[in-house]
Amino acid sequence: MMLPEQIAGEDPEDTRLLKEMLEKARAYLTRHAWCPAIRETRLAFGIGGIIALFLVQLEERIAGTDDQLWVVVGDLPSAYFVLDDVPGPPSALDTYCSLMEDWVEAVLSGHGLQECFPVDAKPSRTNALALKSRLAFLRQHVLSEAPEQHDGPQ
Repeated sequence: MMLPEQIAGEDPEDTRLLKEMLEKARAYLTRHAWCPAIRETRLAFGIGGIIALFLVQLEERIAGTDDQLWVVVGDLPSAYFVLDDVPGPPSALDTYCSLMEDWVEAVLSGHGLQECFPVDAKPSRTNALALKSRLAFLRQHVLSEAPEQHDGPQ
């Protein structure tokens, strides 16, 4: 996993986009009132402008429990989740897809969103189908590219 100063994409444009996504991930997480200060952020996996997965180490535990979170940002809804049973990037991306698929299914079936991760998108059929398509692409083409290791902060 790469520290911010180590982030390097496949080319200068990819590097620029990944660094912008780092700032987007930090801003997304810190806009939540419960979020303590961030100690360290590492890029676990990224495709500039499309998707980036960050492992975030917090200065203190959230409600006495977790001090690390996965954060996903990109051209799809942002999300955060704890590391429990999510040992590395492929598992984290799979968890992200599952969280978003729950939202898609709830929207398309007309069920309430109370049990779903809060997605920053209007719960419309159009948005659900667009997200469903992106998630299918991620599962088919991106998850296989994510490295297995989890060598971030413990």
